[in-house]
Amino acid sequence: MKKTTAVSIVFAWVFLVYAVSVFLGCEGEQGPAGPAGSAGTDVKALCGTCHDVTTSVLAKQVQWASTAHATGGSWGRGSSDGCAACHSHEGFTIMITEGIPPGSELEDRASSSPTSANCRTCHNIHKNYDETDYALATTAAVELTGSMYTGGVTIDLGKGNLCANCHQTRLRGYEEDGLVPGSDAEFEIPGHYSLHHGVQANFLTGNGAFEVAGSLEYTNSYHATGVEDGCVTCHVHEGDHTFEASEDACAVCHTDIDGIDEYRGVQDEFAALFTELEVALVADSLLVSDGEGGYEENEDFVTTANKAGALLNYMGILDDGSDGIHNTKYLRAMLQNSIEVFE
Repeated sequence: MKKTTAVSIVFAWVFLVYAVSVFLGCEGEQGPAGPAGSAGTDVKALCGTCHDVTTSVLAKQVQWASTAHATGGSWGRGSSDGCAACHSHEGFTIMITEGIPPGSELEDRASSSPTSANCRTCHNIHKNYDETDYALATTAAVELTGSMYTGGVTIDLGKGNLCANCHQTRLRGYEEDGLVPGSDAEFEIPGHYSLHHGVQANFLTGNGAFEVAGSLEYTNSYHATGVEDGCVTCHVHEGDHTFEASEDACAVCHTDIDGIDEYRGVQDEFAALFTELEVALVADSLLVSDGEGGYEENEDFVTTANKAGALLNYMGILDDGSDGIHNTKYLRAMLQNSIEVFE
């Protein structure tokens, strides 16, 4: 009896669901058709603007993945409020959007899970879904807010302004402690003594070194003002995203070039000057062994302002990494005049 009742109840529910679905699915007499809608978007054509049958986008991704921008060394500090603006995608986007200088405190807005610089960091990816998505996030002129002794200088490197936002020195406050060219004051070498590792925009444009007087004037080479898009012209030649300056890029202007590692003796000259300054710094105890075959600043060592400035120039040249190519005249004066401090 109970089994029969249960079956009846199930049957009743099935019938009820069926009846409701039939009732709701019924339609009355239809009215006249409305106006034709607008043509839909051809998604294939839309995406195909960038994602075509070529490997153009993939090639740039593979090239970029081999760079320091893509590695943990670059964005390992991306969760720090004071570093995130240039060491994470999220922080850089905030910096550019709000127009704040690098090194600014993001006031608890640094991501706890930062990502490295990527396509969206530098380009307007997936905003208009056309060729303008390749446009750079910013090309506005850049103020070198961290330049010691030349603070407030504004530079314009065209497309290279994107790079200059981060590849510039940071304020350290050294000059407030007496580190001024020509000063007779003593100076105690602090830890992490440097102009910051991204000095390229400063040195390229001839700004921010410890300009101690010497036999050479601090003038600029053609690269400082004559290269229309600065960094991008040489380091992103024909869209190359390894960011390595190539011989082909140099050959656009330097038709006599035969090998990028040595041009007109510049790199050999700078290697010799750099070694000479290094020897002088070691002999005067400003540089000491780092225990790994290299040197580091002798923290807490007290010396003269000019000698401490010479050490700062040494650190800057090391971080610039161009072996004098970025701005040959300016960098040569940095090295030669720093050497003369010890003579």
